[in-house]
Amino acid sequence: MRKFLPLAALALSAASATAQPAPPPESGAAIAEAAQVHVVSPEILPDKRVVFRLHAPAARAVRLNGTWENGSDLPMTRDAQGVWSTTVGPLGAELWGYSFDVDGVRVLDPGNGEYQRDGNRYDNLLMIGGAHADPWTFKPDIPHGSVSAVWYSSDVLHQKQRRMYVYTPPGYERSTARYPVLYLLHGGGGDEDAWTTMGRANVILDSLIAEGKARPMIVVMPNGNATQVVSQGYGYGPTPPDEAVIAPPALVAATARAPLAEKAAAYGHYLHSIPYAGSYPQSLVEEIVPFIEKTYRAIPDRDHRAIAGLSMGSVQTMQATGNNPGTFGYIGIFSGGIEAEAPFSADLARIKAAGNRYYWVGAGTVDLARQPSMRIWELARQAGLKTSYHEAAGGHYWFVWRDFLAKFGATIFQ
Repeated sequence: MRKFLPLAALALSAASATAQPAPPPESGAAIAEAAQVHVVSPEILPDKRVVFRLHAPAARAVRLNGTWENGSDLPMTRDAQGVWSTTVGPLGAELWGYSFDVDGVRVLDPGNGEYQRDGNRYDNLLMIGGAHADPWTFKPDIPHGSVSAVWYSSDVLHQKQRRMYVYTPPGYERSTARYPVLYLLHGGGGDEDAWTTMGRANVILDSLIAEGKARPMIVVMPNGNATQVVSQGYGYGPTPPDEAVIAPPALVAATARAPLAEKAAAYGHYLHSIPYAGSYPQSLVEEIVPFIEKTYRAIPDRDHRAIAGLSMGSVQTMQATGNNPGTFGYIGIFSGGIEAEAPFSADLARIKAAGNRYYWVGAGTVDLARQPSMRIWELARQAGLKTSYHEAAGGHYWFVWRDFLAKFGATIFQ
């Protein structure tokens, strides 16, 4: 499914072509000598500094871009063998992303097979171990659950097939027990692949369950892009046509945007820019939930259903729960925001009356959604819901949301 390293090599070749290319080797010995250049990258030093290297002898300039603080456009230095390098850090315990810029072309590290996809953007991954990153650190010696790519049909979205990921806890296949279900929604730019590759959801749940911090549960990770059939890069070829991943426009007319006044009149919802009827949140409640409860050994009641979403997914969570107040017993809003308080407060009152067990809210310390999230929490308190507000160091990014999943996962179904 993911075959990006050859593309990185092609990108590197393209970058080299735009520079002044080195003369071709004059002999087989020269070719063999060039092939023998051995590059270790990334190299984590004992003090948690990290050395990044890239063999690009024809490049004129190479820079490193990382997701740590002050990690943008870091110049790299070339040695006599054409290996560019730089040392950063020490870096804190976290799952970091990075890539190279070679003469203006974004390139992955060919020495590192760990990478993630965020929409159509790829990054290498670098794991620095430590206490903070322990919940999403892979532990080979504990029991592991399974992640399946599952297909279902959607009449609401007019699509015969849509794909989602489903995590089942360790031992599910050998058990006859029924399990609670968490519906976990990604943010803008993501898809059904996001919570496993970037969010490390299966790794986090494996750790929580092994440590006795969370009840074994099923986790459903759907594709929140209403017009999308399947995530990018599924295997339709190196450059899949749009129709391979996007439903034909005529089939998704129900999700088209309408004028603001028309939406407000038709839906009366606090998220006036996004209609509920014919939307992904409607499909989630009316199609995905029944499908899961028919296909898996799920406990089919409010107190054994939870839902959480980040950014765009938090908006979809508020839509799904506001329009279906008795469906989910546990609700998690990660880096969320609202447009109109009065209708939202009315929905919160209905959620309270329907027996909600917990309303969990969180944002990053420098998150663009920090103030809106704090307001959501305050309104939840005013509605009389059992609620809490949480912060994690960072902005509107996965550093925060991985942490929230670990905390939310340990809160629900207890």
